[in-house]
Amino acid sequence: MSASARRTPFTHEHYKYILRSGLDSGYKFISFSELGKLGQDQQLVCLRHDCDNDLTAAEAMARLEEEMGVRSTFFLMLRSAMYNLLSIPNAELARKVIRRGHDIGLHFDEQYYPNATPAQLVAYVDWERAFLSREFGVPVEVVSFHQPSQRVLENRVRTDCISTHDRNYMKGVHYISDSNMVWKKRCPIEFFLARKHPRLQLLIHPEWWTPEEMTVQQKWNQMLLNNFELIQQSLLRRERTYTQRQEIEFMLLECDEIMGCHLSGSKHRNCTIDKDTGGA
Repeated sequence: MSASARRTPFTHEHYKYILRSGLDSGYKFISFSELGKLGQDQQLVCLRHDCDNDLTAAEAMARLEEEMGVRSTFFLMLRSAMYNLLSIPNAELARKVIRRGHDIGLHFDEQYYPNATPAQLVAYVDWERAFLSREFGVPVEVVSFHQPSQRVLENRVRTDCISTHDRNYMKGVHYISDSNMVWKKRCPIEFFLARKHPRLQLLIHPEWWTPEEMTVQQKWNQMLLNNFELIQQSLLRRERTYTQRQEIEFMLLECDEIMGCHLSGSKHRNCTIDKDTGGA
């Protein structure tokens, strides 16, 4: 890992710098479906957003990209642990992303179907894609897998649509990811400036990028806060008995012996409780 990758601040301002570096280096931001249609002599980027946990963060990123004239694909989950895509507030955020000129794809959670054969997974992907398309009134032509299994990475699951993991379709495309706030090699700025790879797939998780620098735990807390606020806004509008705005305060449990830590009623053995300074 290069020194610049270690220093990368995961902020909106630095993300804009990354995009500007790509544009200034002559890269064109395209959809995944365009990748197979454009010439090999062009500098191309498929900008991908796997929306695991927070559509508030996704919509903020969509707005930032629209202002810079950048197009990307936001991969939405039907089975996120953090957000309900079909709730009114989250569905409206997804529609805002579409109205800003971006594409949507399916972020498919293979673990929901633990015993499925490859052929069954293909059918489930098609069903979820069709559902998304009907719900939001746009084509859903591409899928990314959430925490893909080895059989997906080895091309043993051959979807009927474009897959971001398809070795054949993505042949010659260099992959860059910010997974867990770690660049596996270098910050994308270095790739853009070097122009060594004419075709790039850049995976950016919106929830890792915030207006100010935060620790990983603070970013998780922000995701929880964003989702809670969407729920609360809905409750305040629609439920007559929910009349007071609530606030969340996070508490950090620190265990001396992680493996021997057990919850028992109101006691947490081997643990101390401290307030997380990154909470609300």
